[in-house]
Amino acid sequence: MKSTDVELERLRIRREARRAELAAASGGAKDREGRALCLSGGGYRAALFHLGGLLRLHETGVLAGLGMVSSVSGGSIVSAWLACRYLDTRRDEHESFAAWSDRIDFRAAVVEPFRAVVARDLRTWPVLATAAHNWLWPSHRIALLDRGYQRMFGERHLDELPETPSFVFCATDLTFGVNWEFSRRRVGDYLAGYLREGAQRVRLSCAVAASSSFPPVFGPVRFEAAPGDYQRGNYQGDDADELRARIELSDGGVYDNLATEPTLRRYREVLVSDAGGPFVFESKRWWLQHLMRYTQVMSNQAEALRKRLFFGQAQSGSMIGVYWGLTSHRDEGADGYSPALVTEVIGQIRTDLDRFLDVEFEVLLNHGYFACADALGQDNGWVSRTATPPAWPYPQRANESQVRRWLRRSHARVLHRRWWGTT
Repeated sequence: MKSTDVELERLRIRREARRAELAAASGGAKDREGRALCLSGGGYRAALFHLGGLLRLHETGVLAGLGMVSSVSGGSIVSAWLACRYLDTRRDEHESFAAWSDRIDFRAAVVEPFRAVVARDLRTWPVLATAAHNWLWPSHRIALLDRGYQRMFGERHLDELPETPSFVFCATDLTFGVNWEFSRRRVGDYLAGYLREGAQRVRLSCAVAASSSFPPVFGPVRFEAAPGDYQRGNYQGDDADELRARIELSDGGVYDNLATEPTLRRYREVLVSDAGGPFVFESKRWWLQHLMRYTQVMSNQAEALRKRLFFGQAQSGSMIGVYWGLTSHRDEGADGYSPALVTEVIGQIRTDLDRFLDVEFEVLLNHGYFACADALGQDNGWVSRTATPPAWPYPQRANESQVRRWLRRSHARVLHRRWWGTT
């Protein structure tokens, strides 16, 4: 075992021991407070599924009480959009997020303008323009992705985000193998450390690009900071400066696709919106397919462990957890789409940053809305008795036979009717 491995293992052991001591001293969840929302990865598909959930959270008043929004990849796109819409449409700089949420027409201010966002193809041009040299210089493709996000979110920086809720965009630190956070409060991770000068140096578009740089389509983001720019980093090995000088960041879903890492030990109430698709049972024949399958199995296992941690804490009473997923079980006859349609059609929709059609926008938003409504329920204290009962956001997309026909090619990444602008 290398000295680096030994040092990291010691740090992990000390960290877990300290957490156990703190939990025992505090009596479990007594010191936890506040409410957090976690938005998983999954490209535009995830962003639209989460947007439907956000619409229902707004109707029930749950959205106004959030203390944190933690996100990865596609979840970071819609999270950044929510933050920007708040900043752009609040009455003045003193209007809180809660007051803004209580006042606005969420569908008109947040949902419908997002239709134009997912109508932009952020994938194809960067991939084609850099196909010949991306394996050597992945930074060029990442720069094109960052530029696309700048068109969405402008030149806004992290220090312009609201204090409450705290918007946290998660990436994966490939150098140290841990969760990296971009937020108003801090930028960095517990091993590398956190930037001394805070978040004002980092654009929101850069944070979202790092959070959504899903491999192998987009290579890692090289985070430009000198070793002396970090503070409070736990790793103090002889090669610490060398490692901190070469921090590379990848999609946050590589480490934690549920985006729960910043929330589970801090918040009393944690809501998770999971847009991950089902793990498909299949046999592979070719060596490249086998290579990809290894990655899929490892990713599936990592996500399964995250779910066990979340549900384990919820069952133990350490926190109150609410979970809804793209393909999670729902009873036959529940409001929304049937389990068969969800499994066979909606769960197969592609997860990339190519443009989405209006029908895909509306079906995914419908599904996210009812998945969230079902998870919140009506009699468990989450939803006030005066809240609006759930209703189809887009009732014209409720007919399942038509949805099957409309989405029959939505799983395809190439040769799709969206390339010709058909809606």
